[in-house]
Amino acid sequence: MNRRHVLKTGLAAGVAGAANLTAQAAAEGAHYYELRAYETRNDLKPNRVQDFFRDHFLPAMKRQGVGPVGCFTAIAGFTRPGLLVVIDYKSLAEMQSAHERVAVDREYGKALQELEGAGDLPYVRYETTVLRAFDRHPKVDAPNPLPDKDGKPQLRVFELRTYESRTTLSLRNKVEMFNQEEIKIFRDCGFAPVFFGETVAGARMPSLTYMVGFDSMEEREKAWAKFGSSPDFNRIKVRPGWTDAEAVSNIHSAFLRPTPFSQIR
Repeated sequence: MNRRHVLKTGLAAGVAGAANLTAQAAAEGAHYYELRAYETRNDLKPNRVQDFFRDHFLPAMKRQGVGPVGCFTAIAGFTRPGLLVVIDYKSLAEMQSAHERVAVDREYGKALQELEGAGDLPYVRYETTVLRAFDRHPKVDAPNPLPDKDGKPQLRVFELRTYESRTTLSLRNKVEMFNQEEIKIFRDCGFAPVFFGETVAGARMPSLTYMVGFDSMEEREKAWAKFGSSPDFNRIKVRPGWTDAEAVSNIHSAFLRPTPFSQIR
């Protein structure tokens, strides 16, 4: 495999093409994201939940024309073992329609009965959060998969960050900061933005959540260091209304690894 091919299939290609994808998506309208966080335990055979999503949930969503669907396990900052599922819908109406259609999907229903009706507890609980995509990043932007190594898929590191704000007005300011400046700075510093969304239903509102990807944890450290010293970021972080003290009251960060079957990896 030559160097040009590696670059075209790696993170660089995803970052380079992001502007075109964003412009195209903006014309279609902002998407909505459903985040499901499944809590499992080692004694509950956690692979059963992963197998269900790989063999039944993703195919069911594909039959409905929904996606991409990302499935992630935790490195840190998230219940282990567990599974985080990210589903991209074109609208709230598509989300509702997909839920209704999958409820009468016989193949999916049979698999769900086998998972949840067998008597063995498949998971402890799961929580759902619904996000509205930011105007300047209106749908999931999945980076191109890394090339296989020794016949096995290489998997990126993804960082999921949630910013809580003091009020809905301060959250509005933080979203504006991302839309106008910060998403571009992320790209310039080597991040691969996957999604940005404002919470419209879920816990600990008002808040926003976003996901960014890196080829490795080392690349993540380099990107954040570059971001912290960026003249553009240091210019905007002191703008009235955009300072951390005004716009962000708490930050939660989790590090995730995509499953081999994830459509975001």
